[in-house]
Amino acid sequence: MQKNKNQTIYIKNNHIMNLGKPILEELFNKQIRFRVPVFQRHYVWNVQDQLNPLWDDFINKYNERISNKKIHPHYTGSIVLFHENTTTNTLSTYSVIDGQQRLTTFQIFIASFREVCRKFVGDENLIKELDKFLFNERSFGDTNYESQKFKLEPTKFNKDIFNTIISNPYEKVEELLINPVLSEYGVGWRTYRQVAKSRNKILAAYLFFYEQLVDFVSNSGEDLTNVITQSLFVIKRDFQFVEIGLTQSDDPQMIFETMNGRGASLTETDLIRNYIFMRANSNQEDLDKIYEKYWDEFDDPKSEFKWHDKTSRGRYFESFLQFFVIDYLTIKLQTEIRYDQVFYYYKLFTINDSKFSTVEEELQELNKYSQIFKRLVKPNDNSAFDKLATRLVDMGISTVYPLILYIEGDIEISLEDKEQIYSYLDSYITRRFLCGYTTKNYNNVFLEYLKHFSKNKSAQEFKLLLQSKAADTNLWPTDNILSEKLLERPIYRDERNKSRSISNIILEVEHFIRGNKQEVVKFVNSGLTIEHILPQTWFEYWQLDGETITEEDFKISVHAVMTEEDKNGKFHRIENRNRILHTIGNLTILTNSLNPSVSNSSFEIKKQEIGTQSTVLLNTYLQNKSTWNEEEIIVRSKYLYEQIKQIWAN
Repeated sequence: MQKNKNQTIYIKNNHIMNLGKPILEELFNKQIRFRVPVFQRHYVWNVQDQLNPLWDDFINKYNERISNKKIHPHYTGSIVLFHENTTTNTLSTYSVIDGQQRLTTFQIFIASFREVCRKFVGDENLIKELDKFLFNERSFGDTNYESQKFKLEPTKFNKDIFNTIISNPYEKVEELLINPVLSEYGVGWRTYRQVAKSRNKILAAYLFFYEQLVDFVSNSGEDLTNVITQSLFVIKRDFQFVEIGLTQSDDPQMIFETMNGRGASLTETDLIRNYIFMRANSNQEDLDKIYEKYWDEFDDPKSEFKWHDKTSRGRYFESFLQFFVIDYLTIKLQTEIRYDQVFYYYKLFTINDSKFSTVEEELQELNKYSQIFKRLVKPNDNSAFDKLATRLVDMGISTVYPLILYIEGDIEISLEDKEQIYSYLDSYITRRFLCGYTTKNYNNVFLEYLKHFSKNKSAQEFKLLLQSKAADTNLWPTDNILSEKLLERPIYRDERNKSRSISNIILEVEHFIRGNKQEVVKFVNSGLTIEHILPQTWFEYWQLDGETITEEDFKISVHAVMTEEDKNGKFHRIENRNRILHTIGNLTILTNSLNPSVSNSSFEIKKQEIGTQSTVLLNTYLQNKSTWNEEEIIVRSKYLYEQIKQIWAN
């Protein structure tokens, strides 16, 4: 950039860097373009964390001016600029490597101040003076002025709304961006402005500064001309930046990673995106082309799959995008990836393990696996892959994702083998869940299986590997183990927080017994409820061996059984029933939950009510039963076992 009195030359490691300390007037009041690269993140500053503190800074500097104190410019933060060598622009153009949030905010601040001046003063000379901070003037020989008109060019996702705000009076902005919200269903006079603000952070920033300035000017109690004049001086001269001008020999990424100032902290995927595209820029690859083709979907808030929506894995709560990159890196590095060091591992991968000749090739593969990841977390088909994916979503098991991504993305594994592998994994995970085996070591278990597939692509070899495991952490339960656990294990009580997993399994049994001959009925697990046939609170209508159990005995049995020596005593029998009623033989699924009074009623009443929900074929099993007790529950557990061992064969 052009040198000014605050600019120095800084030499480090024989590289020359221009370090400037321009005030806002020196930064914007000249013919220049600041271009935010396509891969930079959207505008994210919010009122609480960034805009309010900036407003406080403005008020503090204003008070210093009117009290005639010695003025020291307020340090506002750093901006890192890289001069673009281009023959298509007549203006000096700089890529904003860091500081785009700050530059965008000050442009919005100036535009809002311009509109306040228009409202209270209406002086065209003042409006033109402020426009010089926002627009470049047309120069002789300009053939593409419209593309160079704005001093700041944001990313594509912010560009239209930014240009609308900068280019129009406040009333027109209201007409174009705010008032249309009022016509939407469910939005009223009291809420429409807030709704408009919530949808776009640039508009929210503009309205925040405009409203603050209107209130400030209206209630200052001072001469209007003086208030506007002093405010203009504050904006032009009391905010100072540290400007780092990079040369061709500097590493923009290294500087970008270390500079955030007061800004919103960068996510791991923000750092990865910038790292990828800065390398592409250094390689002179077509940034716009590869961004649009391979990365645009990740950033676009209007994309069908919401990559930046948050989801949980264990104690971590991050975006789908971050979890995807973790899974991808697990494939590439075949090691466990720390959630707070994803960017570090990505750099490690590209430096030491990457075989790509271009960044575009790198993005091609990332994009390929991202399409598989979307199918994993949002399955919508009936293939072996989708059945397994649905089960994993319902069970909340994601540690197996890298393994599945690898298998689905490996062209050396045949389609037939892939189908078999998914069936084996489905059986492995479902049987372990039904038998109550731990998931705590799954990250290491599935990492071992991932390493296996890097050397052996056969489904049969994978089956033998699973069958060879004997520890509780990796055992594939046999039919004998499965039968024993289904008859004895109170799965509903043991897995109380995983009722969706249980209903998923019962639903799969429902589909299995229907086969191909029954009418096709598509059930969605999210609309089903689990019902205990013998209710959990059974003492009022369900006798125990012909004896009516009092509410008091029912409640104290869990403690009384500890001192009851007779194993066939009343409290032992109560607790045995309380255990067995949670086994799979006493559980069914309903399309609509029963009224609580019906749910706890006698078997005859309950059977009739369940029978009205005839779309669930499993429930016809009960219609020929005259009684329901522990023996009947065991019989039904055996029946369900026969179905389950066929669906999830070992």
